[in-house]
Amino acid sequence: MIAVQAAAAGNLVAASTMAALLRCLVQKGALSAHDIREIYETALLLLEQQQGTTPEHADAFVAARAAIEGGLVR
Repeated sequence: MIAVQAAAAGNLVAASTMAALLRCLVQKGALSAHDIREIYETALLLLEQQQGTTPEHADAFVAARAAIEGGLVR
């Protein structure tokens, strides 16, 4: 159970750090909002490509898609 919590915490750290990095790059003018949208869309495409190779992890892919799609809404 501790390993699962550690993995979840690691994933949360990675996701929040990436979101903060993208926001910072937009604020500094290095990326546009359109660029950020393109990054999230590419991430979704990569997930779709990988999902078929490991159907036993379908739940993880659904959760990942939901998180990425949340980034598209912002």
